Amino acid sequence: MNKKLLYLGIDIGGAHTKIVGLDQYQNICLIKYRKCYLWKDPKKLKQEITFINSLSSNKNIFCGLTMTAELCDIFPDRLTGAKIILNECKKIKFKTFLYSKSDKVFEKLQSNNLSNLMSMNWHSIGKYLTNFVKNALIIDFGSTTTDFICIKNGKIMNKAFNDFKRLSNGEILYTGLMRTPLFAIKKNIKYKSKNISIIPEYFSNTSDIYRVNKQIKKEFDIDDETDFSDKNVIGSYKRIARSFGMDYQSKDKLFIKKLSENIMNEQLNMIYENTEKLLKKFNMKKKSLIILSGIGQEVLKKLFKNNKVKFLEDYFKSQISSKKKLATYHAPAACIAGLLAEIIE
Repeated sequence: MNKKLLYLGIDIGGAHTKIVGLDQYQNICLIKYRKCYLWKDPKKLKQEITFINSLSSNKNIFCGLTMTAELCDIFPDRLTGAKIILNECKKIKFKTFLYSKSDKVFEKLQSNNLSNLMSMNWHSIGKYLTNFVKNALIIDFGSTTTDFICIKNGKIMNKAFNDFKRLSNGEILYTGLMRTPLFAIKKNIKYKSKNISIIPEYFSNTSDIYRVNKQIKKEFDIDDETDFSDKNVIGSYKRIARSFGMDYQSKDKLFIKKLSENIMNEQLNMIYENTEKLLKKFNMKKKSLIILSGIGQEVLKKLFKNNKVKFLEDYFKSQISSKKKLATYHAPAACIAGLLAEIIE
């Protein structure tokens, strides 16, 4: 149990639970990243609630929640999913509130205004940063999605508040560092003068291409692989090869590595081009401040050589630099804990 813990930020996703805790001085004292496949079985949330309750014996801890798990197709619709999740979250023993995009910022668990609460984890990052920056484009590159939040003149400029509209507006891309199938990035990849097709089957995902290119930190490498096999470089080579209709052989290693680099660059170009479009859409300068967060933040930095680039950790009040860095990988949870601390104080 963590005796220093006073504020908790929790982000409940369909595949992971992210938890960041602060002490009374807003120093980061707890960070947890847990695999929780609610998309397979919503009952797994009970295990998460039990774990959350085990974090401290102090019932006077303040806890802020956000979620995207209501999108899981195991629920008949998003509203039903949100109600099931919130009903389970009522078992959290701490003083618990829901993050809202409304001016209230937080609402009680009994709130009926679920449209302000569902899939608002990205919004919490923007809300937190409006306390520190006047103009910036925030890019949160996570395991599954990439979120874009625009702050202009100290206000969040995003106009879409569900994934259907956000996808249409380019304010979210369903592409991530770990869980995106390779065929979702590109149907075929150029290699020398040839177009090489990617099989549209779930043989490999982006965790494989970033693993062979040494871009994944072990603490985030917690997801099942597509073949439920080895989580190592050779295993990744085998899965990538299968996506191209090949059997892996060591003599083809360099060829497969080149293909993986090309896929990685295609994904990163997709994110860069979307950023350019949004800067134009929001009438922001091409060299505007870019703030990066998420488990893929370091991968993105090299894209923005002409911009001033900062990481979300630069805006955390915590004095512990190593924990600031780790918390920025779980941006919504960290920002919700920070917002909660500011309001309660």
